[in-house]
Amino acid sequence: MKGVIAGLTLLLSIQALAQTSPDFSGTWEMEGWSADAWDVEVPYTEPGQAAFDAWVADPLGDPAHQCIFSLVRITTAPMLHEIIQEEDRIVLLYEYEHQVRRAFLDRPHPENPYPTRMGYSNATWEGDTLVIEAVGLQPGYLRPQGVPHSNQLKVVEKRTMLDDGNTKRLETIIDDPVFFTKPWSVTTQWKRSDFEIMDYDCVVRPHIEDE
Repeated sequence: MKGVIAGLTLLLSIQALAQTSPDFSGTWEMEGWSADAWDVEVPYTEPGQAAFDAWVADPLGDPAHQCIFSLVRITTAPMLHEIIQEEDRIVLLYEYEHQVRRAFLDRPHPENPYPTRMGYSNATWEGDTLVIEAVGLQPGYLRPQGVPHSNQLKVVEKRTMLDDGNTKRLETIIDDPVFFTKPWSVTTQWKRSDFEIMDYDCVVRPHIEDE
């Protein structure tokens, strides 16, 4: 009986938050272009610097050339994404590589999530800020300019609606104790869009090593 009451209490709490929280539903486009390097000095550890140096020596070894992309590379790219905001989950649809994420409001992360490129996400509300945390990520690269990460990466995204109700600020906090000496973040800004998500066509590039 206590379990039923606790579950009902959680559901009612989620419903109340859903009714009072900002509505992020709809399609969003980035303000500005973010294909260049982030304006931040990446705090590499020695293993992180070694992984970056390996990318510099062989950039075609980046899995992106095989149309395999990591979470942050997709979420901070200047391409459309759509948010479907439900009481128990946030669904994010990305134009980039047709990726789909579900961030659950009614459950914690699993203890040992199966590692994938997009990881496992859950969501909470901090006042009017939507916080999505992703874990269970395979190693990869955060940017087209390298910036590798390990399988210990945790990504926290904080979405805050600005006063006009049609612009949101996205702070992406990157925490990887293997490759970075401390958590660090980048911030992008998005506006509601009338455009529709288009088909994404990725062409695999052959990796030709020097003989």
